[in-house]
Amino acid sequence: MKLLLITILLVSGLGSLSSSVPRQFHVVKEQKSWTEAQQYCREKFTDLATIDDMTEMEKVKSLIHEAGAGNAWIGLKQGSSSKWQWSLAGREFYRENEAEFWNWGLAQPDGDGQECVYKGENGHWHDSRCSDSHPFICYDDSTKPFVLVTEEKNWADAQRYCRENHTDLASVRNQTENNHIEKVSGGSSAWIGLFRDAWEWSDGSSSSFRHWGTGEPNYRSSDEFCAEIRHTFSDRWNDAGCHYRMHFICYEDKLILVRDNKTWTEALQYCREHHVDLVSVTSERVQRWVRERAKGASTAHVWLGLPHACGLGWFWVCGETVCYNHWAPGQEQVESCKHRVGAVESGGGQWVSNLTETDKLNFICTTKEQ
Repeated sequence: MKLLLITILLVSGLGSLSSSVPRQFHVVKEQKSWTEAQQYCREKFTDLATIDDMTEMEKVKSLIHEAGAGNAWIGLKQGSSSKWQWSLAGREFYRENEAEFWNWGLAQPDGDGQECVYKGENGHWHDSRCSDSHPFICYDDSTKPFVLVTEEKNWADAQRYCRENHTDLASVRNQTENNHIEKVSGGSSAWIGLFRDAWEWSDGSSSSFRHWGTGEPNYRSSDEFCAEIRHTFSDRWNDAGCHYRMHFICYEDKLILVRDNKTWTEALQYCREHHVDLVSVTSERVQRWVRERAKGASTAHVWLGLPHACGLGWFWVCGETVCYNHWAPGQEQVESCKHRVGAVESGGGQWVSNLTETDKLNFICTTKEQ
């Protein structure tokens, strides 16, 4: 009877979901402090806006202009500790651990106030003041990957040049790419896209995308700990006192982590009653969204919309077969007529099948409408 119920639920949902889960932005033309704006966004949508890349930045700029809004808060706020991250922040660009590849030179990094990185001799990296001038290496996703620009610029101007003429300052994801940029630069020093700051997103996102105006953040006053989009800076970002009242940008995420513990069938019913469906992970991009959401779970695993049925094998509740997969070793194989349901590890992001439909876990719903 239980298997029949699940089959009915699955059939009723076939074709209900596309594989895309975009983020939707909303301009709110009410005057609020940063904290008040954060509270409003969390109550009405998902959170204050996190912006991942230039594509999203252009979308936000367009919405601000259409709405006739002025300066507007986004979800970036000064945190307590700095960390190294890449200028090119697109989630789909990095595979596991590639954003944490380092090739520091001896005793590097070695200085306070040295927040930007250049490649020195033998491909080793050195931290430096961002105001220093070096040639630089751009990444271009439409032509050859790495482009050397011999004109010397400070790091921020190099970043701006790369974004306007190519894609971004170069990220270095592995030793092969490090060898490649060493060859492209001819062994000379050159900026790469690694930088350090303590700014954090309201929703806990690890996005390293920044779009500061020239000379920003400048911490002109002691309380400039929140980020705004400033129309007088060509819609670039400025640090401002969090108490100022202005318009703001919220975002609505198309994936919702539900921290209630439910069986797989209960989770499926809940998602379809309150949102659209249990999430189907049909691409690497969607997998990255799911992995980020799962990090906030209170259970070790999180339900996906991934059942296994006799004669069908593994399939998604949206009606698609499993072409893309991210199984943990040994987890994909199931006896041909054995009913199983899939989940994702909240820590590592790999999929598992060794749970039963009666286990109670957190789960991820999608709110994407056709």
